[in-house]
Amino acid sequence: MYLTCKLIFIYMFILAFLAFTMEFKHLLSTLAYLEFIALIIFMMMASYTYSIYNELFYSFMYISVAVCEAAVGLSITIVYTNKKGNEMFKTF
Repeated sequence: MYLTCKLIFIYMFILAFLAFTMEFKHLLSTLAYLEFIALIIFMMMASYTYSIYNELFYSFMYISVAVCEAAVGLSITIVYTNKKGNEMFKTF
């Protein structure tokens, strides 16, 4: 069961990373993909550390840093929207 869970996490990570690299039009959707990647990494860390070491301390430290990163990203999005009028990146 652990191997199938690990394969599902890797598959989800690859799909989220591909979606992140392909979608660069809107800043908010890009930040949502980054948060999804951070959540997948948290689930991988939590399942690994709980199954091997029977603890979740480092996983919760990681998720607290990811939440702070999300708050900073959202505040940057708000400042960018106030300055530019929308949250779309310019196309190249």
